[in-house]
Amino acid sequence: MKWRQIGWWICFIILGVWVQSLAPGLDALVVGVLILLQEDDYRDMLWLLPLFILLQEGMGSRPFGSVVVWYAATVVMFKIGRWLFDTRNFLFMFLLSASLGSVYFFVDWLMAPLQNLNFNVEDALDKSLVQALFIPFAWRGIQALRKGRDREDDES
Repeated sequence: MKWRQIGWWICFIILGVWVQSLAPGLDALVVGVLILLQEDDYRDMLWLLPLFILLQEGMGSRPFGSVVVWYAATVVMFKIGRWLFDTRNFLFMFLLSASLGSVYFFVDWLMAPLQNLNFNVEDALDKSLVQALFIPFAWRGIQALRKGRDREDDES
């Protein structure tokens, strides 16, 4: 692994945490998981996914433990969708984000009673909708940044 790649991911994490501080309940780091899955970069996923989980649990924007279920569902849905669509297609990412938006809602619905938390349906629907709308556009922006990074790596 190159230092430039580590620096890129550190910048991504800083940006993701900052975006999440502006929109509580949003998971901005899930876009990084999707990028790693898209690039088949399982070596980086080995250290980044646990870091993303620890950051999400530490920020406390979701019920405890739901982040693991959320990221597991993200990986499973991406792998299933990969059989049907080209993963670099915006339509695939749009459909995946719509599906993940519903998963976001159901994970909160599942985890809230387990921890004796009140489940507000309207609030959960709003957060799910914001998450579903955020993913495809954030993915497109990160893809544009990654293409620039790939060109720099090819020149090196």
